[in-house]
Amino acid sequence: MAAGEGRIVTTHAGSLPRPDDVADLIWARMEGREVDEAQLEARIDSAVADVVARQREAGIDVVSDGELSKTGFSTYVNERFSGFEGRSEFQADDVADFPELAMRLFNTPSMAHIVFSNCVGPVELTDKQAVHRDIERLKKALGDADPANAFMGAISPGQIAFNYPDRHYGSHEAYLEALSGELAYEYRAITDAGFRLQIDSPDMAMAAHCRSVGSSVGDWHSHLPLAVAALNTALEGIPPEQVRFHVCWGNYGGPHHKDIPLENIIGEVLKVNAGMIYVEGANPRHAHEWRVFEDVRLPEDKSVILGVIDVKSNCVEHPRVVADRLVRLGKLIGKDRLLAGTDCGFDTFIRFSLVDPGVAWLKLRSLADGAEIASAEL
Repeated sequence: MAAGEGRIVTTHAGSLPRPDDVADLIWARMEGREVDEAQLEARIDSAVADVVARQREAGIDVVSDGELSKTGFSTYVNERFSGFEGRSEFQADDVADFPELAMRLFNTPSMAHIVFSNCVGPVELTDKQAVHRDIERLKKALGDADPANAFMGAISPGQIAFNYPDRHYGSHEAYLEALSGELAYEYRAITDAGFRLQIDSPDMAMAAHCRSVGSSVGDWHSHLPLAVAALNTALEGIPPEQVRFHVCWGNYGGPHHKDIPLENIIGEVLKVNAGMIYVEGANPRHAHEWRVFEDVRLPEDKSVILGVIDVKSNCVEHPRVVADRLVRLGKLIGKDRLLAGTDCGFDTFIRFSLVDPGVAWLKLRSLADGAEIASAEL
């Protein structure tokens, strides 16, 4: 990573707390109320400038635009792509065991605004300018800084198929192929701008315990290799060192006792043409899974971004805890192939965060402080 200079690089998973007025305006647009689009774009411009500055102040090396222009890391497809309509039903096996918890987590205004729809027609990227607006906004916020020290997120074909059930293509393979072809445009635009491209693909882990009703995903054993093949097709021609592949088990406050172990999916994860794989390592269900790399050889051309900050708890990790998490894995794969991150985004959908915005920034500061300790020790 360009920012490294012999130390552990710090980053995060993309989404950051959105200012209330930005969230209000985007929700208003979703609800069909009249919104001054020029005013909204100008406000997002200033908000991205602010969020980039705050990341730098917190000690984050590889920054993002906070996903401030998007309704969510995956739901932005509703605004940018045709072929999607209606609303699908999402299920999580772990939360299903606790109906009262499910109501507390999901019977909220935020969830009412999270819309996973159905694929009812040919998928086409209809707003090609949206990604370029995001790119120009982030470039402006970066100023003269190297764009290699910034990243932008984009959804994977597998995650769209996971969240948006197919009612049109008739086969999972055909659906993934169509998605791959349309997503390639955004991937190329981001990397051509010099940014790192983060592919968000929670389906790699979540397909084993979650589903959208009527989805063509089916059994995770068959979905994962098909999803990886579709993604690699979309990534053709993009240098792997520009790509980071983010896997998580769902950024919701469930018990996660039915999560699949990382060791069961790591083989497919490593087949993605990405120079960096990004996994959780902070939340209590997966904090031990750095041990996977005791048995699984990390290819020489790959690095690991390890989540060392839990984004579902308001408890701020001590820098020593962060450092210990990094040192354990660093001793296995080497400091030069280790980056420090958060488990997932802080605000993956608008106002979906379980962490207070002020606490989120404290956590990022602790991330940077812990990485500095680990860098010295390794």
